[in-house]
Amino acid sequence: MRTFGVIVGMFFFAGMTSVVSLASYPVAVTDDRGQEIVIEQQVERIVSLNALYAQIIVDLGEGHRLIAVAESADNPEDVASLPTVGTAFSPNVEVILGMSPDLVLGANDWGGERPALEAAGVPVLTTPWLTTVTSIFDTIQTIAAVLDAEQSGELLVGRIATSLIQAEADVLGKPAVSAAFLYAASAEDPPYAAGGDSIEHELILRGGGINVFAELEWSPQVSFEEILARNPQVIFTAPSQVENITRNPFLKSVAAVANHRVFGIRASTVASTQVADALAAIITGLHVETP
Repeated sequence: MRTFGVIVGMFFFAGMTSVVSLASYPVAVTDDRGQEIVIEQQVERIVSLNALYAQIIVDLGEGHRLIAVAESADNPEDVASLPTVGTAFSPNVEVILGMSPDLVLGANDWGGERPALEAAGVPVLTTPWLTTVTSIFDTIQTIAAVLDAEQSGELLVGRIATSLIQAEADVLGKPAVSAAFLYAASAEDPPYAAGGDSIEHELILRGGGINVFAELEWSPQVSFEEILARNPQVIFTAPSQVENITRNPFLKSVAAVANHRVFGIRASTVASTQVADALAAIITGLHVETP
């Protein structure tokens, strides 16, 4: 059962657990490794290797500080004219260093980019993995603290929280609808299902649904037989993957497929400042009958 009062409180008292200091520079924040990152002075030349960070900076009204981004279809339109430094998974360190950034957001250890940038004296920040709506708020507040834009961060969090609460209030009391959030890269291979520790799961609940895969952790691959057995009334997936589900002969008798209630929602809106838009789309899918 969802408790509206608790949800309201959680939104507006979302912890700033990743922020160690909110004073003027230096500012200390904690990254995804649990390490303290100290930003010594105002940052004005930022390279973002993750569309989430670029969107947050733009939404904070600080887009003028971005000098380059990684290539991504999910980047905000505001950064379309900026130079790119390769993909998020394989950014070009030499190109980044040639731009003389005073902060790089999103460099990871997978390809050695983060240690290479840090060895060159460039501050690097990558925030913890997003698993809840409040973790989105934490990330916004962390970036806002680094940019000395805490007030803008609070306003942005407040706007998103208000939109989420208003959307959820509209479905209070409506019958719960069974649903699944699946990622199906192909029609032949079994899809991956969002489990109970995902933002997708949280949004299904907030939208008045029941995640049929709630007991799963992370997003494991699930068999076609398991989807048939759980028989969700609604399925959400990436827009480009809708047909991988609707045209799959193994899934044609699943209620969501049979009743034409398979809906595409971009994953980039789920874990971003656009999360309220994702919730609105989920609510529509759950509660608006398809002719």
